[in-house]
Amino acid sequence: MNELKKFYRANKNIIDKRLNEFNIIWENAADEKLFEELCYCLCTAREKAKNALTAIDNLRAIEYLTHGSEKTIMKALKSGGIALYPQKAKNIIAAREKYFPDTRNRLMKDFFTGNDILKTREKLADGISGIGFKEASHFLRNIGLGKHTCILDTHILNQLTALGLIDVKPKTLTRARYLEIERIMIVFAKKQGIPIDALDLIFMLLENPEIIK
Repeated sequence: MNELKKFYRANKNIIDKRLNEFNIIWENAADEKLFEELCYCLCTAREKAKNALTAIDNLRAIEYLTHGSEKTIMKALKSGGIALYPQKAKNIIAAREKYFPDTRNRLMKDFFTGNDILKTREKLADGISGIGFKEASHFLRNIGLGKHTCILDTHILNQLTALGLIDVKPKTLTRARYLEIERIMIVFAKKQGIPIDALDLIFMLLENPEIIK
């Protein structure tokens, strides 16, 4: 555990800088930026983060995220290296119809009324095809609202298993199991004196020397 704290201290500037970048998004971003982050998280499920980022960058550049057809989005995702591009394109279109229609402004930010992030995560997971607790937590973290949730992806689960915080890395996560492991990680973070969103990035860095998103 002391090694983990040493690693945090050694990388604190990098981690704080990245978290500040996320925080700025919520403080300053227009709805279009929030929707872009949601689409990125839709694309990361069972895909490489770099491929997802490339695909979303391409879609943003040609304004397909907000105005492209399912067919054009599908082609852009495929060219960006997204293997599951047909379903991801459908999910983006469905999310756009619900949270970013042309007929209304600021719908994404309206969605966060009440400041109950856990309830917001449930609404995201229940309301968008392709979004579960992991992707919803990822989205919330990427827009600066990740101080109370955990992104239990394969890298995080690897680290929790290695630390003995969970006995076996689960192959799948029910919602109940997700919440159980999340509570374990949050308690552990408090004991270590490390913010939960910082611990997430620490685990990412231990698995990969580059923080993508």
